[in-house]
Amino acid sequence: MTAPMRKLIIAPSSMPDITNNNPNPEPAEQAPDQAWLYKRTNEAIASDPELVKLRLKPLTRFNTDVTGRAEFIKIYYGIGCECSTAAVLSVEASADKTRGEFQEALPALLGKLKLQAVGFRRMDCDSHLQMRIQMLGTAR
Repeated sequence: MTAPMRKLIIAPSSMPDITNNNPNPEPAEQAPDQAWLYKRTNEAIASDPELVKLRLKPLTRFNTDVTGRAEFIKIYYGIGCECSTAAVLSVEASADKTRGEFQEALPALLGKLKLQAVGFRRMDCDSHLQMRIQMLGTAR
């Protein structure tokens, strides 16, 4: 009598992808989504004392993409002044970029965000008032 054959079980994760579809790309190769962009950007802001001083607020519920077919993934931050003027700042990443590519571009994106925020902070309250008056005139 022969010994029974043992079943060889191979985990799918250890099998090579012969289709070249790459269903489970490495994290750096995955496309970023808005939540991931906010997480990485918020971490970078928290580690930059100059950006921390600007008191930017992530506006995670703010979304201008109503079509669902955006070529860019935008993230938004709010900034305010003691005169009650507030502004929305944004940075964007191309939707066809990978997480790794976004990480490489993050310093430049933070630089743009910092320029916007510093520009707003340097304006005096009279300039903020003029901005608000102009916005009211175009809102009609």
